Amino acid sequence: MSLATISFWEESYNSYGIPNTMHSYLVSVFVNQIIGSGDKIVKIVPLTDGAPKPESQHPFVVRNTTTEKAIFKAFNLLVEMPTLQGMKNHKSILGKKKELKLIQN
Repeated sequence: MSLATISFWEESYNSYGIPNTMHSYLVSVFVNQIIGSGDKIVKIVPLTDGAPKPESQHPFVVRNTTTEKAIFKAFNLLVEMPTLQGMKNHKSILGKKKELKLIQN
């Protein structure tokens, strides 16, 4: 299983320098040998109260792909949501080898 997070925030901040609006999501990717080693099961979970929910809250399968591509498919689904468009975002991926990759936008 691989895990990733993505956070979105607006450019408006309160008096403490904290964004007025911030949403975080957990993305998990699991390989299920029954459906095929190239197929990945992806789940997106909102971590913050009031975070806009994806259109479907059920896990979905990405066929014939790598774990990293499945994570980026989930990231793209979130980035394309109308309620999150125009917000800054930060992505981080924790892979099988416990290595952390940070992706700035």
